[in-house]
Amino acid sequence: MSNVALLPYGIVSGIVGIFFFKTNKGPIYKQNELALKIAFYILSAIELIFSATINSSFVWATILIIIFYSAGAPWGKQGYSNQGYSSQEPKVILKKKWWFYLAIVALGFFTMTFSISGYNQLTDNTSQSNKHSQTTSHGSSSTTANDNNYVRLDGQKIYYTDSKKYSIDGTPDTSWSAANAKVNSVTVYKIEKGYSYGSKRGRKSTQGLLAINVKVKALKDITVNMDSATVSIPSIDEQHDIETKEDWDDQDKGISKSGTLYVPIYKLNKINNVKSLRLKFDCQQQDNNDSIDADDFDHTYDMTIDLK
Repeated sequence: MSNVALLPYGIVSGIVGIFFFKTNKGPIYKQNELALKIAFYILSAIELIFSATINSSFVWATILIIIFYSAGAPWGKQGYSNQGYSSQEPKVILKKKWWFYLAIVALGFFTMTFSISGYNQLTDNTSQSNKHSQTTSHGSSSTTANDNNYVRLDGQKIYYTDSKKYSIDGTPDTSWSAANAKVNSVTVYKIEKGYSYGSKRGRKSTQGLLAINVKVKALKDITVNMDSATVSIPSIDEQHDIETKEDWDDQDKGISKSGTLYVPIYKLNKINNVKSLRLKFDCQQQDNNDSIDADDFDHTYDMTIDLK
């Protein structure tokens, strides 16, 4: 439980105490008791609404307070006469004082504010305690506890609850004379609920994320069109464009460049559901002259990666 979230209960309980408090000057005036009673039920209703988002025990605590007060509070003429409330008008009549209504609004505001604050703290604590990661590389696996399990993409942190990393052992794709390309690793993330991906995809809700680390070595001056790359995942029947933080574009002869391609997964029950992937991206030579074979000027890399 969050200590901050318990503060509204102290406020509500304090209101209850006021109802039964009698000063040394005599019994409480009936109309003042009615005004406090109305304030109590309004605040209790607010507390019930917001405590429902925090914890069921908070809800029951509020309900018990309401029940105890309702059982002991005076009701009807007989009830008020039995309690000995005064019928004489006191110097201060709450319902005629502006500060009384201001106090009720302030209490309602703080009740909502602290309840929401308590909910946020409880959510953060639960999220951090439940976060864990799992990394696998060709049969060897390790599990570590980490409170910072997230991938930063599109200017926001995407938290994940599970992950699996595959190191790809294989020779580079040498099907084009102007460059070699290779996938170094693939990481599958099971991301937390509530993340929606990209405005160009209508901010569709996603359940997973792929991180594909790619290396391209230029044997001639080339341009890598990674922005138009696509990844298909046959085992879950999905195909998507990629996002990347790196600026691929022009790459001079002899330069190797590595970067990570991120791919959303709309439906992913388990990280092991991704069995393989197919990565496609286009490249072309920067020099276009008669000495270059037209069939060799540009190239589409089409790489199928099995995840084992």
